[in-house]
Amino acid sequence: MKFNRVLVLASALTMMTGLAHAGETITLTDITGHEVTVEVPVKHMILGEGRFLPSLGILDPENPVRWVAGMMGEFKSLDPSTFAQYQAKFPEIDDIPLIGRSGEASFSVEKAITVEPDVAIFGINSGHGPGSQSHEILSQLGAADIPVVMIDFRSKPFENTPKSIRILGKLMGKEDQAEAFVKFYEDNLAKVANGLVGVTDKPKVFLESRVGLQDHCCEAMGDAMIGKFVNLAGGANVFSDIIPGVISQISIEQLLVNQPEIYIATAIGGAKMNEDQNSGRIILGTYADADMSRASLAKSMERTGLDELDAVKAGKVYSVWHHFYNTPMNVTAVQAMAKWFHPDQFTDLDPTATLAEFFDRFQPVPLDGVYWIGLDPSSSQ
Repeated sequence: MKFNRVLVLASALTMMTGLAHAGETITLTDITGHEVTVEVPVKHMILGEGRFLPSLGILDPENPVRWVAGMMGEFKSLDPSTFAQYQAKFPEIDDIPLIGRSGEASFSVEKAITVEPDVAIFGINSGHGPGSQSHEILSQLGAADIPVVMIDFRSKPFENTPKSIRILGKLMGKEDQAEAFVKFYEDNLAKVANGLVGVTDKPKVFLESRVGLQDHCCEAMGDAMIGKFVNLAGGANVFSDIIPGVISQISIEQLLVNQPEIYIATAIGGAKMNEDQNSGRIILGTYADADMSRASLAKSMERTGLDELDAVKAGKVYSVWHHFYNTPMNVTAVQAMAKWFHPDQFTDLDPTATLAEFFDRFQPVPLDGVYWIGLDPSSSQ
């Protein structure tokens, strides 16, 4: 009996020791260079943008929703189709408390504290939630002993995406999965870089942002956000020199003077949006099919003056899903652009296969939609 009691005591001590080491306090450096001390693996986090949820899915393809104690509400409002796909797989997403609608001003520090997160995940330069310049919010969360970790897929997407995924991997105890994704990501970026070795002729590209927010042309995008995709894919943005920030309004007359060889629009329409919401917009993303997407792109090109563009006359008209600017999926869009810009250099590159592999290996939901499209059916890949 005494021997049995010793065994029971030893077993209990072993279990307690295991529990003591289940959590580990680490200090990591986030994207801004700040050192953040946090106990890992975290169990509950708040997302400064709801659209970060699919990035958690990269690390936990089984169920990323279980990590989220609260999030901003822009995922459902700005990308309702992808939200609906997650909702169908994980109905509990509807139970996640919303800590704001969209934008820093709507963020509720009180609600964020109430959900008792282990950590807050913010984008450094977020347009739809708190960021690195949200000093009052950061101060209040600090006073509540809630560590804030900054990530970034938007400002420096190709530099910071691997870093951000590794940061999330550390927080979630998913470092092996993070490294598997980083290898996939860097290998596929390298396919573009290697294909462009020795290429000096860059086609002139016009990038129109958020088609359909207004009924005329054009909101032009500079070298920020998706503009960085154009450069990396071997294109030359025709308005990069005159747009100091992310976007700027230009007239159709300016566009006709600065004729692009290739026209690309970003799509903010969605298959789960109603007819009024989609009016004038290009439909891409989850649940969109090629016919639907191509028809919406063709309709958008009926705006005054666009038919006079050399790119339109040559049939070099394309669209990409706008939300690429804020997701590690960005590598697939770069491949698609590279193939449009330099088809002879990338005959063996298959962006659609890269996208399929991304979903198969790194997402909890299947690939079910079209994320880029060409006006010419033969040039859509």
